[in-house]
Amino acid sequence: MDAATAIDETRKLGAQTKIEMVRGLTLRRTKNGIPIARLHYTADPDRDPELHPEWKKTARAKYSSQMRWDREQEIVDNAGGGQLVFADTLLTWWDKIVIEDPKWRPDPGWTVIAGFDHGRTNPTALEKSYVDFQGNIILAGEYYMPGKEVWENVPEILKLPDVDRFEACWSDPSIFDQKTQQETGKKARAIASLYAEHGVGFLNSFGGNRNDITFAERLLSHWADLENRAPSLRIVCRNYSDRPQPGLHPWDCPNLLWELLQIRRKKLTATQLLVRNTSEEIIDKNNHAVDACKYLVMSLPEPSKKSAQRRIAEAVKPFAAAGDFTNVHLTAEKMRREIEREEDPSPGSNARQRLRKMGRFRRR
Repeated sequence: MDAATAIDETRKLGAQTKIEMVRGLTLRRTKNGIPIARLHYTADPDRDPELHPEWKKTARAKYSSQMRWDREQEIVDNAGGGQLVFADTLLTWWDKIVIEDPKWRPDPGWTVIAGFDHGRTNPTALEKSYVDFQGNIILAGEYYMPGKEVWENVPEILKLPDVDRFEACWSDPSIFDQKTQQETGKKARAIASLYAEHGVGFLNSFGGNRNDITFAERLLSHWADLENRAPSLRIVCRNYSDRPQPGLHPWDCPNLLWELLQIRRKKLTATQLLVRNTSEEIIDKNNHAVDACKYLVMSLPEPSKKSAQRRIAEAVKPFAAAGDFTNVHLTAEKMRREIEREEDPSPGSNARQRLRKMGRFRRR
């Protein structure tokens, strides 16, 4: 059917009644008589799933969520309302994302980064992560406890393995300003100050992007195209349950996983959808461990750097195994010179290297 014929035909039909001109291209009229054309990807023979089913499979893998695919490719305007944000990806790729090996432990050379969200009635949550030499993030260990005061949380937090190795523990900046009355007759003080007084002096005010939608997209980008690659963020959990498990979990994150599986987008009513686009807003509920995770992920941690001794040992290992000790010596000397050049804060090195060498590049 050509365009002129299709336009004439829509005049004879009720509002919003579609006419298919060719596969993937439809025409309808609004109640005010305005013609609207809808062009779907199936109009392109190379993208028609009936002819080339592999295209849809490949294209869908590039989208971080079903909601994104439905809205951008399937033209479903109300897609995403009330949708579980992470559950579909987590349940589909559980074996890739979740580390369930009971013997798993981090490499001692990996950087340790944490995120912290203070609560009183709501849970206080601390999520611990390790960043490997490729920049992959592995969440491994958490403290999750509702209804406790600062001085009750501190002793448990300090039991976490590698707590003394935190490069940073990113926290909601409000706890550095917010005042709280902790004891009768005592002056109200900032929550972070109270934590420091009781032994947790490693909290850092997070100054990055705290937007939940941005965080959701970044986390899903770590889990994009898992059919063809490994995830760049993984979660250690050998004790998952379908309910919260308050307490200290030295190497596992069951409460983080439980919250991630609950997180939903806000759903608009039918009346709201008439005048507003579908909201991508995330419901602020059961998200205390998720907030702690958000701070550490959105800090964009850099890959861990191998020590000089480790880099030299790895470089000479093949020669040592072959008994070629001349090349062991030559390679070791070459590596030492390269490492010295990297660490030398000379005009030729980059600004971050010079600041780190001078001891001035420390996150606040």
